[in-house]
Amino acid sequence: MVSDACLVVDIGNTNISCGIYQNEELAWFARLSSSLDRTADEYYSFLKPLLDGFHEEKIGFIALASVVPGLTRVWQHLFRKYFNLTAWELSALNVPELKYRVADPSFIGADLIANAYGAWKKYGSSCLILDLGTATKVQLVTAEGSFEGAAIAPGLKTGAGQLFQSAALLAPIELSKPEVLLGTSTKDALLSGIVRGHSYMLQSYVRQVKLHYFELKDLQVILTGGIAELVKPLVPAAEILDKFLTLDGIFLAWKHSHA
Repeated sequence: MVSDACLVVDIGNTNISCGIYQNEELAWFARLSSSLDRTADEYYSFLKPLLDGFHEEKIGFIALASVVPGLTRVWQHLFRKYFNLTAWELSALNVPELKYRVADPSFIGADLIANAYGAWKKYGSSCLILDLGTATKVQLVTAEGSFEGAAIAPGLKTGAGQLFQSAALLAPIELSKPEVLLGTSTKDALLSGIVRGHSYMLQSYVRQVKLHYFELKDLQVILTGGIAELVKPLVPAAEILDKFLTLDGIFLAWKHSHA
């Protein structure tokens, strides 16, 4: 008998996050790297050993959000072949209740939609979401469920990678919390500039958004994304660290669209 377990997949440019929701709780999580060179069979060979007791027949539903169309096709093929299911795919046009400030929101990325919907439904207030991934996204959703817009910048790791690639004398370093403001070694100088610099940008965005949207008195600031924990101590304006906001948003949008 098919259970109510729902496999949720978030396909990004760098990583693919997978979660299984059972009884409306995240019961399992895994992350794979994104590559357009991999086939559905190859992805399944990575995924199957990680399923940890969740056999394919226990999964009754699949919900998907993707910003990589080529991988969307690969994973839909995987779902049909190995789970005998077609995934429900999140878009601005099938998320219930969320409102937008544009007439045609179809161009808005699925990750932005998932974040906005997840924050709105989970926290019940106006939320400023700072999502740190391949790109860093700053987005605002109001307590009334209005997606006000977003800013998109190169991600912290993306920018650092470009710096190391372009500067002959700068070797790549492992990113960690900077210990000093101004470094006396190349490593310390890089950590301060890369990590603190990105954090200061986020802190400034929070300040400017609060000034611009001064009427939103209950605004909560949420950090999410793969490196959110790294910058959290340097962005004091962010009260909430929510590592699974995007997956939760996909699941909630799927759930409410099928209510």
